[in-house]
Amino acid sequence: MESFSLFPLVVLILGTLAPRTVEGAQKSVKAGGCPPVDKNVRCIWYNEQCQSDWQCPEKQKCCRNNCGTSCSDPVELPTQAREKPGQCPQVYGECMMLNPPNYCETDGQCQGNLKCCKGMCGKSCVSPITESFSKGGSS
Repeated sequence: MESFSLFPLVVLILGTLAPRTVEGAQKSVKAGGCPPVDKNVRCIWYNEQCQSDWQCPEKQKCCRNNCGTSCSDPVELPTQAREKPGQCPQVYGECMMLNPPNYCETDGQCQGNLKCCKGMCGKSCVSPITESFSKGGSS
């Protein structure tokens, strides 16, 4: 009697879901900025289509507009420093997805002080770890 393994199916499902759940849990965002809001637009109702970038397809970002939030194509940010201060958080695992997508390539693609760091499934913009404590032991 042949045995049937669910392992390939489980790997496929987890590899597909991992970028959305893990990256979203880190409070990371996708590269680029949101398009400017047109202040002349008035709304009849508000519609919240998304709450985070990870609910949007591919490289789209969850952006606020006059009528709530929606998934939008990112706009390029003004040129910033190539490398921003701080260190990337340590990653303790790696997803099983083949060729996970990168949502940024350089720190300059990330808003504010966010850095482009490797996560469990590809790169995304995350808050850096700052060393505001002194290295060394207790006194």
